Amino acid sequence: MSTFSEDLKMSLVNTEFLYPVVELYGAIKGKGDFVIEGENRHLKITVSSMNSMKRVYKLSRELFGEWIAAYVKMERRLRIGRMGEVLLNLEYVDKVLSGEGISIFEDSVPEAIKNDPVKFGVFLKGMFLTTGSISMKSSYHMEFFTDISENYADDLIKVFQTLAGVKANYLVKNNKIKLYIKSSQDIINVLELMQAHRTIEKLQETLRVRYLKGSVSRTINFISANAEKTAQSSSNQINDINYLKQSVGLNSLDEKSQIIAQYRLENEEDSLKDMADALGMSKSTLYNKLKKISEVAQEIRKNKE
Repeated sequence: MSTFSEDLKMSLVNTEFLYPVVELYGAIKGKGDFVIEGENRHLKITVSSMNSMKRVYKLSRELFGEWIAAYVKMERRLRIGRMGEVLLNLEYVDKVLSGEGISIFEDSVPEAIKNDPVKFGVFLKGMFLTTGSISMKSSYHMEFFTDISENYADDLIKVFQTLAGVKANYLVKNNKIKLYIKSSQDIINVLELMQAHRTIEKLQETLRVRYLKGSVSRTINFISANAEKTAQSSSNQINDINYLKQSVGLNSLDEKSQIIAQYRLENEEDSLKDMADALGMSKSTLYNKLKKISEVAQEIRKNKE
C-alpha cells in the first residue's frame, strides 16, 4: 500500500516542467553529492523513491541529453530497498545552472528563487522529490531531510515566511538538516506552491473527516459530562429530600416546595427541564426552589452535628 508521501511524489512526477533548471537545483540541494574520480568531477543525485527517480531522470535528460548516467541499486543492509542514482558532469551542471543565475556552490537561496513564488514552488518540488515526506498519522508533519547547511536552512526559512507566509523550522540530526512544517494550512500552502493540486484535495478531505470525527467526539463528551453532572445533581437532591422527610418531614416546607420535593422523589430520572415542564414553572424558578430545599437540609444536618 502506497504512503501519502509516495502518492504525492507520483502526482509531482506527472506535472509540467515549468523551470527544469530550478527543479533540478532543488533535487540537488535535497540529495546531491560531489563525486571525484581522478580528473573527472561529477554530481550525484540519490533518491530512494522510484517515482522520484523517474522525474529526476526526465529532468536530466531534458537538460543534458545523453550526457548522464542513471542506475538503480539495492541497499538491503539499510532496509530501504531500491535506490536510484543519477550521475551528472559537474562542469555541465554548473554551466546550465549559472545560466539561470544559480550557483551550486553558493550557501544561500539564489535571488532568482527567493524573489519568485512560482520558482520557489518549483524548487521545493525538486527538493521534496529527493528528500521530502509527509506524515498524516496522529498529526500533520511535512519535512525535508537534507544535506544543506544551517546557514542555508536559516535563509530557506525566511523565504518560506516571506513568499508563502509559512512557518518552518529545522533541527540538526546526524549532521543533516531536518526542515519541518507542522501546520496543516501551511502544508497546504506549500503543496499549492508545488502544484500538487490532487494531493491538496486528498489532504483537505482528510482534514474534513478528522474535523467531523473530532466534533462528534467533543459532542459525545459534552453530553456525557452533562449527563454525569445531571445524575450527580439529581442524586444530591434526592438525598437531601429524603433526609428532610426522615428528620423533620416534608410538611416543614412550604406548599410549593413540598410538591417539588415529592415530584423529585417519584421521578428520579427526570432532568431539570422535564421537571419544570411537568410542574408548569421555569427552570430558573425550579432550580432556586431545589437549591433552597438542599440548603434547609444542610442547615438541619449542621445543627444536629
